[in-house]
Amino acid sequence: MANKYFGTDGVRGPVNRVLTVNLAYRIGRYIGQKKNGQSVKVLIGRDTRASGELLLHALATGIVTSGGLIYDVDVTTTPSISYLVVKHQFDYGIMISASHNPYYDNGIKLFNREGEKIEAELELAIEEYIDATNDYLPLAYDKEIGRYIFAKYLLEDYISFLGMMGSEISGLKVLADLANGSATAIAPRLFDKLDCQVEFINNHPNGININDHCGSTHLEGLIEKMKSGAYDIGLAFDGDADRLLIVDNQGNIVDGDAIIYIKAKNYKHRGKLHHNAVVLTVMSNFGAKKALKEAGIDVIEVQVGDKYVQAKMKENDYSLGGEQSGHVIFLDELNTGDGLITALKVLKTMHFEGKTLQELLVGFQEYPQVLKNLKVINKDAVMNHDGLSELIKTEQELLNDEGRILVRPSGTEQLIRVMAEAPTSERAHQIVDKIVDYITELNF
Repeated sequence: MANKYFGTDGVRGPVNRVLTVNLAYRIGRYIGQKKNGQSVKVLIGRDTRASGELLLHALATGIVTSGGLIYDVDVTTTPSISYLVVKHQFDYGIMISASHNPYYDNGIKLFNREGEKIEAELELAIEEYIDATNDYLPLAYDKEIGRYIFAKYLLEDYISFLGMMGSEISGLKVLADLANGSATAIAPRLFDKLDCQVEFINNHPNGININDHCGSTHLEGLIEKMKSGAYDIGLAFDGDADRLLIVDNQGNIVDGDAIIYIKAKNYKHRGKLHHNAVVLTVMSNFGAKKALKEAGIDVIEVQVGDKYVQAKMKENDYSLGGEQSGHVIFLDELNTGDGLITALKVLKTMHFEGKTLQELLVGFQEYPQVLKNLKVINKDAVMNHDGLSELIKTEQELLNDEGRILVRPSGTEQLIRVMAEAPTSERAHQIVDKIVDYITELNF
């Protein structure tokens, strides 16, 4: 059964259009119910969007009305919620954020007591309640009514946790783009503990400038400043700081694939790469997978989505995995991606190996990638067409081990995504255009 409200990363959409106060209230009401006669404890945080407080109050009202206890840590990062839920044994965690989306969108991400995204069964139960005509959940009365507790002090534990990871880093010149988002609440305090020269940009949120031509989705400003040569590394966080992209001192982008390559080799050398393998998604670059294999590191592939990466890592005890987008998971430290942890890990490698990013990336070469989305009438009919399968097989055989082709349906729309990676951009375009033309002629 498909979800109506919950996507791959919680509930998300334009506030007061898709993501309404009533929807937030009902989510709060449902998870605020008592468990085994005991009041649940819920941790909540938010990013810097203007609508964050609106949704906070709606969620809190629902939780308290059901008898739950809500602890508000104010503006923070998504990974901090995951960490603190486990450390302080909360029943649930909530992050109010739409990550890299524009300010007018917002989202509600729910975590269970293990600091992981809630189970699909619970999502469906919440959706059923949201759509119910009558509010059939019991109300709390008298002394059973819940409580709201402002608990920003809990963030000290998270900052200390990060600080221990970076305690030995020194001597690097860092430029950090905080995307006017969640990182503004944590990064300055964290980097103050490190022996590095750090300059921050886009660190003055006003409620509507989150991700606005800044952060990991808009690297232009960071790239330009990095070309000055005044810094060793540029860090670009997304709105809720669970992802990180890096820019080197020549203005080149170091994405999630490249970060995983750097850390996989480092972990392998130090004996920390569990089972000598990393977990990547099918969208990770062919060049990254080839470079890892040439370095003697196995690559495990899963479908697109950080939750699938995390699930595979947890299932088989892998220590490192992630996505090209910069969502990198270091499972020995935290069971979700954390842009600040990723930054500390890369800085630590640069410090202890005494190498620049370019030197750490020797042997790594991303292949040119071309991706086209094609609207169709029936994506299943297209994907099941034998002639298309034969064409893809033929083109892949011509590429041999010098590239790859990926044709897949959109999970939410009648779209076919056609992607090719090849030694040259021209070759990748030729392959994609040939497959797109074939699908177009099918008229499915």
